[in-house]
Amino acid sequence: MIKIIAGEYKGRLLKVPKNIRPILAQIKKSVFDILTPYLKDCLFLDLYAGSGAVGFEAISRGAKYCIFVEKEKGCLRILSQNVISLNCQERCYIIKADILKDLFWIEKSKEILDKSFKRENFDIIFIGAPYVEKKHHVYVLTNYSQPTIDIIANSDLLSSKGILVVQHSKKEILFTKKLVCFRQQNYGDTIVSFFKKFL
Repeated sequence: MIKIIAGEYKGRLLKVPKNIRPILAQIKKSVFDILTPYLKDCLFLDLYAGSGAVGFEAISRGAKYCIFVEKEKGCLRILSQNVISLNCQERCYIIKADILKDLFWIEKSKEILDKSFKRENFDIIFIGAPYVEKKHHVYVLTNYSQPTIDIIANSDLLSSKGILVVQHSKKEILFTKKLVCFRQQNYGDTIVSFFKKFL
């Protein structure tokens, strides 16, 4: 189990699926210290949500609403249990989808936001794609972050002043013509890159 670091749910424990490596507490704290000025009443999108640790931290720190997108059944089950445990059903929504294949999640997200908030974009989007996955008993590097960034850049899901946060391997070099990387934090093998739209 992992703890929520700060805010309304500070100290509350979240369940974590056995096969998922959650975001490290040090990285999560650092990322949210940077995001603090932008969190109050923001609309937050947590992609490759896993246990929901990032999205729940955002809600705890003042985000108005969070949409979680995840495909793994085990993660979805734990994610739902964490929502019930925190009693935050009114502040979040879970979409079951393969982010790179089942692109219906884009329109579904816009539909949810439009219905509740009369807008179709997010203030903060977090991409926490897995770096490696097991194939034929061997762990291999994945390449999910770049195509996910491309989807975001071409979907209008990020608001004009929104921030895209990507946690990725230092071996991944990320690039997009539609967004600018304005900050990077290095945590050993992990880098967290912060993007925004060109003004």
